[in-house]
Amino acid sequence: MKNLKITKLDAAKRQLEIAIRLFFSNGDPVSIHTLTAAAYNVLKDLNKQCGGAPMLVKEKINNYIIKDKLKEFKRLINKAENFFKHADKDHEATIDFNPDQSEMLMLDACYTYSDLSGEFPPLFKLYQLWCMVNHHNLFILPEDQVRIIESAKIDMISLGREGYFNTLLPILMKVST
Repeated sequence: MKNLKITKLDAAKRQLEIAIRLFFSNGDPVSIHTLTAAAYNVLKDLNKQCGGAPMLVKEKINNYIIKDKLKEFKRLINKAENFFKHADKDHEATIDFNPDQSEMLMLDACYTYSDLSGEFPPLFKLYQLWCMVNHHNLFILPEDQVRIIESAKIDMISLGREGYFNTLLPILMKVST
């Protein structure tokens, strides 16, 4: 295989797209989190360099954490990511990992990628819609959209993640072209 020229932004996009595909195929939660965290960190650094609005988890939240507790908070946020990447100090350790931890990290990374690149790829739209339907209580949405989302949730539950992915992705691909 010949060498690939890949930008940091492209690397983050590729990692997120694979993480999303794994998510919808009920893939390995550790791999999903590791890819998401890697993309998130690249995007966080690029975003900071460009003077972008602070990202959700590692910058915006700092304003709400007691200053003496900030280091502990960041350690907890990064705990799973670091556990999955390193074994130099804790080679015998185990972790109690909640896979849901990856979901909002992935969504924030999708939005930041869009801000930096000017594009919102179909896979990111698919994931965004899934999050808005499954976590609609976290988002500020107009009342008419809430009703649509409530009815869509029933269809999504019957389809499951894979069915949702296989049904909606072709539609979003056509709309995006």
